[in-house]
Amino acid sequence: MDIRQDSQQAKEEIKQRLDLVALVSEAVVLKRSGASLKGLCPFHDEKTASFHVYPSSQHFKCYGCQKGGDVFTWVMERERLGFLEALRMLADRTGVQLPEASGAEVRAARVDRDLFGILERVQAWFHRCLAGETGRSARDYVEGRGLTAATESFGIGYAPGPVEKDASTHWPLADKFRRSQLPVEAGIQAGVLGRSRAGHIYDKFRNRVTFPIQDDRGRVVGFGGRILPGFESETEPKYVNSPESPVFNKRRVLFALDHARTQRAREVVVMEGYTDVIAAHIAGVSGAVATLGTSLTNEHAVLLRRFAPDGATLLFDGDRAGRLAAERAYRALAGEILPTRIALLAPGMDPADLVADEGRAGLDRVLEAAEDSHRAFLRLLGQRLDLSTAEGRAQAYQECCEVLATIRDRFRRQDLLERMAAGLMITPEVLEAGIGRPPRREAAPEPQAQEPERAGPVSRMRDHMVAALLRSPEVLTELIERWPGEEEIFAPGYHRTLVADLQELVLRNGAWPEPAELLSRWLTLMGDDPAGTHFVLRLDEIGRTIEEPLRAVLDGVKFLGQQLDLGRVARLKESYRQALADSLVDRARELEAELTQTLKRLGRPPSRRIR
Repeated sequence: MDIRQDSQQAKEEIKQRLDLVALVSEAVVLKRSGASLKGLCPFHDEKTASFHVYPSSQHFKCYGCQKGGDVFTWVMERERLGFLEALRMLADRTGVQLPEASGAEVRAARVDRDLFGILERVQAWFHRCLAGETGRSARDYVEGRGLTAATESFGIGYAPGPVEKDASTHWPLADKFRRSQLPVEAGIQAGVLGRSRAGHIYDKFRNRVTFPIQDDRGRVVGFGGRILPGFESETEPKYVNSPESPVFNKRRVLFALDHARTQRAREVVVMEGYTDVIAAHIAGVSGAVATLGTSLTNEHAVLLRRFAPDGATLLFDGDRAGRLAAERAYRALAGEILPTRIALLAPGMDPADLVADEGRAGLDRVLEAAEDSHRAFLRLLGQRLDLSTAEGRAQAYQECCEVLATIRDRFRRQDLLERMAAGLMITPEVLEAGIGRPPRREAAPEPQAQEPERAGPVSRMRDHMVAALLRSPEVLTELIERWPGEEEIFAPGYHRTLVADLQELVLRNGAWPEPAELLSRWLTLMGDDPAGTHFVLRLDEIGRTIEEPLRAVLDGVKFLGQQLDLGRVARLKESYRQALADSLVDRARELEAELTQTLKRLGRPPSRRIR
């Protein structure tokens, strides 16, 4: 049954059980004024009370900002929730039974509740580890970054590394799950535990300072982790986020949005890192939030429109990558009815460094210099493309047309069209004529010679895996962790070259590149190799069809692992027969045991007789 279609009866019952005056009085001091009670409006600044609550009709009205409605409107405005979320919250408060959901919806809700509970317990454990004996180095890092004051409010924690005992590896969090009888499978689904191909359970976060990622309702949905100095390696990038799960989608979550919401921030500042956001909050910028390893998305825009009624300032590094990120963010928000500005830091400076050097005043100085996002986009476009050349103007023309095509509000679109046309020194009519036309693209050069492995399923699977990395570079962590490492997963050639380049880039920069940045880098890497250029462009096309990059990588690991095991089975059988022929009994037994283990990984029962 659809709760949207069958909730009217529950809504009326909730209104009968709740007294709006009592509910509003929890947040506003009300005084009797004739037939109403009045107080200072919680939705805008005022010195003279213009906010009224009417007990007889159970509705409220502010005659200053014009907000008004019933108990549901109050909760939706006060808590910045959608109707369904407000309905569930008030149903829980009043004990009203909501319409029965379908079996699938009930099961999904149960999974969500279980995962939220698991993540809350893991968060509490990480937080205790930070304060414990083993957390000294993590506490030193937190103090060195000036974040100690936010340890409690942001729930900063510490994920200890593995402990070697009796020639075996003990994973602290995995051991915690077993001792507490928590379901290991739920830990894997929540993204805090992993399982190797050999079936071993391990901690996904180790030797890291942890930052809980919470949704806008304050529920822990995942973690970010910063590796402690001294533990960096080829398989351990500086920053990692939880993989996506039933409760975590990085395209729909902004780090610290729950803090901005509870502190009633009306304008947000979008940054790019946990420590930057926390440093900003410590300095008093209560609206600081951050994306989680991805560019701003349309889903993020919905959150910003809902929780930032006065708009958003997008704060980026002033280097080339930061300017490109600013352009991408603008494209995501251009069609939204949301005031946005763009501010750029000095190259090499991040918000946390700025706060450490100059305090709140330094950050305010940068934010006050922010430009209207439309003006900033045109300026950045002019810096990136040489508008004095026909090629540069043609590229800028096409990019402006693509932005305009996303804007549905005709007045907003017309205003921006005129501003873009002026920037390109053309008439608005010429620019408008290009909206909706497919972009002109040069035909991709045909490869001079295809790689020999191109036609097989193994190569196709590798194509999809590398395309998934291009779409979402951070899933490289999962690829490295899930692959056992005895053999190379990619054969010599383009696949291995590109993945090795991504690894090198992450180790050097300590952060994941944006997909557009990685595509540009790989095309540059191919140089004058037409086949390589064609290969990278084809990966980009494949990547655009992949909805779940992590799933594509995990499926690839499973498939390629099976292919390796099948080849290993054939080699083991031949070696076993040869050992028997040479009367090497002990060697034959070793080979038989290894063969049995390999067959188990393939899900095949070992036969009594090897043929």
